[in-house]
Amino acid sequence: MTKSRISPAGAVATVAAALVVIAGLIVVGSPSHARERRLDEMRVDDLNSLSVAIDEYWSKHSALPEVSDSLVATHQIEKLPVDPESRAPYTYLMSGERSYRLCATFAQPSDTAKATDVRDWTFLNSGRHSHSWRHGAGESCFDLTPPAKDAK
Repeated sequence: MTKSRISPAGAVATVAAALVVIAGLIVVGSPSHARERRLDEMRVDDLNSLSVAIDEYWSKHSALPEVSDSLVATHQIEKLPVDPESRAPYTYLMSGERSYRLCATFAQPSDTAKATDVRDWTFLNSGRHSHSWRHGAGESCFDLTPPAKDAK
């Protein structure tokens, strides 16, 4: 029976591989952290789509939709987006004659995303105006106003 010995080169390679994995988790974050960030990016994309559809509704009807389902009925959007994890609809509330609120529940605050990821910071809505989608963890609401008709 022969005894197996670990060579010094093998030990160094094993330690180096472990350090690379640990460094990767520190830099990139855990797989669950990355998954949460991707879900939050999808939520921001969905809110932006809703905002663009609501703004287009305003441009055509000079009024905000009473309920978000009106966006589908008037063909502003094919179907209403829902939260990618819970499948719950996003909250849409008219807050004034020309103002509305969109809400979503986020897993992480937006400042944990890469600074180069523009989705968490500002979205350009068809070149008409921009809006910051910065958010905290948990429910975040955004007060929005459609652009003035002469802003096209």
